[in-house]
Amino acid sequence: MYYITENDVHENLGMRETIDILEEAFTDYSNGNSFVKPRERIIFDGTVFNTMPGVFGKRHLAGLKTYIANKDRARFVVMVFDTQKNELLAVIEADRLGQVRTGALPAMVTRRLVSGKKQSLCIIGSGFQAETQLEGILSAFDVDEISVYSRTFHNARKFSETMSAKFGVNIKAYDNVKSALKNATIVNSITDANSAVFTRSELGDEYHVNLCGGNLPMRREAAEDVLVDSDLIVVEDFDQAMKESGEIISLTKNHPEKKCLELKDIMKDGSYSGRKRTVFKSMGVGLEDVAAAYVVMKNMKIL
Repeated sequence: MYYITENDVHENLGMRETIDILEEAFTDYSNGNSFVKPRERIIFDGTVFNTMPGVFGKRHLAGLKTYIANKDRARFVVMVFDTQKNELLAVIEADRLGQVRTGALPAMVTRRLVSGKKQSLCIIGSGFQAETQLEGILSAFDVDEISVYSRTFHNARKFSETMSAKFGVNIKAYDNVKSALKNATIVNSITDANSAVFTRSELGDEYHVNLCGGNLPMRREAAEDVLVDSDLIVVEDFDQAMKESGEIISLTKNHPEKKCLELKDIMKDGSYSGRKRTVFKSMGVGLEDVAAAYVVMKNMKIL
């Protein structure tokens, strides 16, 4: 059994490789060979203990991301088993792993749904997770315009300066979301907002929105009209969305005619590509962590 550190993950988990392995894992899921279960939470004494299981059938791996969190900090690990030998392969420190796969997944979904390489990107949120939201889209598209909005303008400006230098691009910070979204064809939102940060009126005629923050039912990043006016709404797992996503819970209650597809449903069907207005709501499932763990272990020559 291997113990894999954060440094090991930093050295062995690249964005493009993670995007590709997530596509493979969800295609395998669509074929009935991989499996997910919704996140389970145990809450006690101001602390939350979380478990997120998944099976990556094609690679003969099963595992789960598990973490414990309170108001001060969170500690993440991924445990991975070999399903052929019934052996524990590795315990992996998973702060960086979670950050990379959280940015890689919406990039993979966007790549499947959005036609054309030239896009304009808006990042909503400027924290730790926003960095890989940007990196993921830059890995999948030629982006000719990038904007960032944060509820604190100082944070947006700092993000724009740091990430512009890191990736060799020009990112413009805005102090209001309407201006930031003006030309955006791709929107990646990664906040902990309890009320909608943007509405349908602030988006253009065509858009793809990735909602990647807020996995508690009281939180929401987009107004309901963003989803109502969309041609396609995709979630990783509908049962989990109905437990954790404020947007999906509200939409299902108020607009039962609007149906959500699970990500596995669109993986083999190219007909979903090129629609004008699409939304992907991501909450994170264990299959993503097991797939990312596979990349780390492969590159470390454990597998």
